[in-house]
Amino acid sequence: MVTNEKRTKYFLLAIIIFTLMLRLILAFSISNFTYDSYFHLRQVEHITSHGLPLYDDPLSYGGRTLIFLPAFHYLSASLDLFLPLDLVAKLLPNILLSLIPFLIFIIAKQITKKNNPSLFAAFISAFIPILFQTNSFTPLSLFLPLSLLAIYSLMKIREKKFNYIYIISILILSLTSAATALLIIGTLFYLFLSKLEEKRTDKAELELALFSLFLFIWTQFLFFKRTLITEGPSFIWQNVPPQIMNQYFPNISILNSLILIGVIPFLIGLYTIYRSLFEQKNKNVFLLLGLAISTAFLAIINFVEFRLALMFFGLILAIFFAQAYTSFTPYLQKTHFTKIKRWTTVLPIIILILFIITSIIPSFTYALQQQTPSDEDLKAFTWIKENTNPQATIITSLSEGHLLAYTSQRKNFMDTQFSLIKDIDERFSHLNSFFSTSYQTQAISLFDRYNLHYLLVSPQSKSIYNLELPPYIDQRCFELLYSNTVHIYKVRCQLRPTKP
Repeated sequence: MVTNEKRTKYFLLAIIIFTLMLRLILAFSISNFTYDSYFHLRQVEHITSHGLPLYDDPLSYGGRTLIFLPAFHYLSASLDLFLPLDLVAKLLPNILLSLIPFLIFIIAKQITKKNNPSLFAAFISAFIPILFQTNSFTPLSLFLPLSLLAIYSLMKIREKKFNYIYIISILILSLTSAATALLIIGTLFYLFLSKLEEKRTDKAELELALFSLFLFIWTQFLFFKRTLITEGPSFIWQNVPPQIMNQYFPNISILNSLILIGVIPFLIGLYTIYRSLFEQKNKNVFLLLGLAISTAFLAIINFVEFRLALMFFGLILAIFFAQAYTSFTPYLQKTHFTKIKRWTTVLPIIILILFIITSIIPSFTYALQQQTPSDEDLKAFTWIKENTNPQATIITSLSEGHLLAYTSQRKNFMDTQFSLIKDIDERFSHLNSFFSTSYQTQAISLFDRYNLHYLLVSPQSKSIYNLELPPYIDQRCFELLYSNTVHIYKVRCQLRPTKP
């Protein structure tokens, strides 16, 4: 006879396996990775070959120093020793993100002490649309599950082993992403709210919160000391060019949030937060409340990227769904809804149908709409590697800069690693001019200024700039070297004499 606990374990395992299978099916049906992934692939390759990250990059921006946190890259490199990197890049992020339902379940179970609401929360967390980017090879795939583990450890802080798990989690998180600040600030905000509400907190919580704060500050200072000295407080905004600041830190949109998180977790989660503010709260709900409020506040003041904040917020709302379901079921027992035969079966079915429409289908849509280079694009970038001067700098769109460095092994004019680049707004303005100016003399003067000789026009750049070809292109000054879906031109004209 199968007990209720065993049935719950089977259901939870089924959710995890089902989620992983769907993720991998989508990942392998889309042949290539998102554009930002190629930066991380290149770093993993370098660590595998040399043991150290590529901090002195000869290709990014034509040659520069860059700084980043390497824990995710070392984890990937350790697997790259045994498996092909392309396979690691498909498997590792999706396996890590498939662990989220398990972590959401144990957190929700810690709060509600009930299996069914916790299973619902786990299932919801598996299909948050914004998390269903199956071909994205970035540190976020390690950051998110590790953050949930730290939250669970904090809830179980009275057990000594979870003290160690929390400390190790925070250490790895601090070496994975600066977004760890979300978790630490949220924890401190929870302690502050507890003080205001005159709620009792464990001394260990305050000690671990302060320890994690100083540990985080120390690790960030070790890595980003030069960035802080060079850029000052603006390093928080990653030196993003002002022209595209609204892409990284857009105005908060309720409609976009509904789509990217899912209607059910968003609305029910917000309702639970609202009720929790004015009703008696248990300690664990209060912790999540502090994390949710601080995340929303940090997103509003542009302290963290909107997309990242939305991911973190969506996971918290999924946990709140379990709390809402637990509270809502006794209320239904007092209404006419209980007169429906087998209402305890009908209610979950209704929720499931709504969830399929508002979350699962958008998740598949979001996954299939990932921006990745096509196979034809990669052929063009491979052609560059085989047919151009190794010292050449190639003009591509901003998003293709990392793809150029990884696939073509050529210098790019610009990519999405903006830190420590002087006059970033001017360079970005010039990048736009390479594609959009109508004046050939202006374009050629910029090619001369930066000593550039090649221009790549891809479907990606055509989409960004809403053009077929830059207006100034002609046969006299721009020789067409490669033509398919991608066009590669060599600059033949100059406004200044060539140096001897």
